[in-house]
Amino acid sequence: MSAVILIPARWASTRFPGKPLALIAGVSLIQRVYERASRAQRADAVYVATDDSRVAEHVISFGGKVVQPNGDFHSGTDRIAAALDLLGEEFDQVVNVQGDEPLIDAESIDRLIQANDMDMATLACPLESDAELHSRDVVKVVAALDDTALYFSRAPLLGAQRHIGLYAYQTQVLRALASLPPSPLERAESLEQLRALQNGFKIRLLQTRKPHLGVDRPEDVLRVEQELAKHG
Repeated sequence: MSAVILIPARWASTRFPGKPLALIAGVSLIQRVYERASRAQRADAVYVATDDSRVAEHVISFGGKVVQPNGDFHSGTDRIAAALDLLGEEFDQVVNVQGDEPLIDAESIDRLIQANDMDMATLACPLESDAELHSRDVVKVVAALDDTALYFSRAPLLGAQRHIGLYAYQTQVLRALASLPPSPLERAESLEQLRALQNGFKIRLLQTRKPHLGVDRPEDVLRVEQELAKHG
């Protein structure tokens, strides 16, 4: 089974324009994500999928691989599906590592690649505070008894865990999802994974306790720098 990691990285983030090139302890956000993802043992290749030449040039400058799919994409899923067609090589699995996850754990990526018994797999971890439960920036997930995802939401949910936006897809599932229009729940919650659930795809939930602080806003940079200082 072959697997490729694709990292979607947009320039025009509503809450943090130019986010991929934001410096975190002297190293750009996208370089930190790329280097973390490259530690995964079960991935055969890593690429950044971007819409912006500044990001592409920067990735090339630190020795990374990049693809630039053309078009306006509703979600990261749509962007990486388009990027997949530009690689010139077929892979059995595709891992979507969000471009704003500088603390992503390579072991978690490998675990997702191994969890290939379902359409998709993703990560969840315990919520750490009531503030996280009620924050719309923190995506919550509720699990079924068989450790598949029942629902994702930005709203507080009883029995919820924190969702970590790292996905492994069977390649044919990714292409099928990209061929579908955004679903009503996806539009309502602004969560692309709901397109999969609402169309009947199964998402395996794997548990982790690793820190996965994302960078949604400029003020998140300091939190990540503090975590890096503690754990490296």
